[in-house]
Amino acid sequence: MKQTEKKSSKDENTPWMKWAYVGIALIVAVAMVGTYLAPMFEKKPTAQVGNTAVIGYTIFSEDGRPLITTDQNLLASEYEKGNFVLLTYGLEMPVGAQVSGENIAPIPIAYPETNGTVGAGLLGFETNAISVGLVGMQAGETRTIPFSYGENDFEIDISEEEANEIGLNFTEAKVGEPFLREFMISSGITLGNETNQTPTLRFWKVTDKTDDSMTVTCRYGSARVTLNGITG
Repeated sequence: MKQTEKKSSKDENTPWMKWAYVGIALIVAVAMVGTYLAPMFEKKPTAQVGNTAVIGYTIFSEDGRPLITTDQNLLASEYEKGNFVLLTYGLEMPVGAQVSGENIAPIPIAYPETNGTVGAGLLGFETNAISVGLVGMQAGETRTIPFSYGENDFEIDISEEEANEIGLNFTEAKVGEPFLREFMISSGITLGNETNQTPTLRFWKVTDKTDDSMTVTCRYGSARVTLNGITG
């Protein structure tokens, strides 16, 4: 009888011990998960006016075609489609800063290789929009920022002779077709900074064409910007 009672007592306690072990294991597991998840709930740094932001970006045409990017995967994808895109490096720029709209920022081109002899040009209208658009963004966030040029349409009319002089085949040029050239003159405003030592290129588009002339513009549509970090 004593042996039977002892065995019965042991059997009755065993389930409780098992549940105790399970409970302890769950507590440990929850604690570990909480430790791993804690960084996910930490507040990410937010870009404020006066900060310096490190960004990646893609510049799109008015019809949504990628023109300039820091994304190598996008570059490869567009080349497979037969579209020409410039690859540039990421930028560091002040948050919320403003410069003259006609100011030109030459951006070093990573591909095609230019050996630093020429850069991709962004107008002040565009860098201002990006700079203001960064305000309030968190590290890792991506935002699409539209461009506005105010009363500046940045359109010019060029003759067949002028088109051929800048290396644009007038006969083969088609409306809506982008082409890459250095800055020109529009509405009396020189699209270029004479103090820049590096010539700058910009995508232009044929917007209208007649038998002996064409209208071209260098407006862009928007920038898709990713805030990679805040350095100051």
